[in-house]
Amino acid sequence: MEDLFKSPFFWGLVLGLFVGFCLLYVSWSKRSMLRKQFKEKSNELEKLKKHLDTQMSINAKGNESMKDELEKLREQNENLRVNLETLKTKPGKAETRTLHIYDKALHLMYEQAPGFAGHWERAVKEAEADIAESESGLKKLITKVFRPSLNAPTTSAKELAEKSEISAQDSSKE
Repeated sequence: MEDLFKSPFFWGLVLGLFVGFCLLYVSWSKRSMLRKQFKEKSNELEKLKKHLDTQMSINAKGNESMKDELEKLREQNENLRVNLETLKTKPGKAETRTLHIYDKALHLMYEQAPGFAGHWERAVKEAEADIAESESGLKKLITKVFRPSLNAPTTSAKELAEKSEISAQDSSKE
């Protein structure tokens, strides 16, 4: 055995085995360290995938809610536009103002034109009686069945003037 320890082959073999074991140890330690790093990176990658999935689902829900809200707002806008058009057709302040102007003008005519008031009152009473008659009885049925035509003959201004002269003459005789 002494010869064995003195032989250069033995020392070369021991040295080679020592270097081989050292290299093997270093490679295994590196391999285990790389496995640990790989597991850490894999875990981190899984966490990032989960986070990305969560973020994308949150964004998708937010986009869906925004689309729903946008659709509701479009419907509400359309409803408001229709309501506005409907309100434009209803009588409003302008018509009420016009009515007040006509009423004031009518009262001024009572004061300024003495013959106007009598004729006006008579025309109003005739119109009221005609409306009251058309709201009840046979005339109501006839008006519902046969709508009055807009082209119905009306009394002309000349006929009205003649009637007013006749009534003025009658009232002066009395």
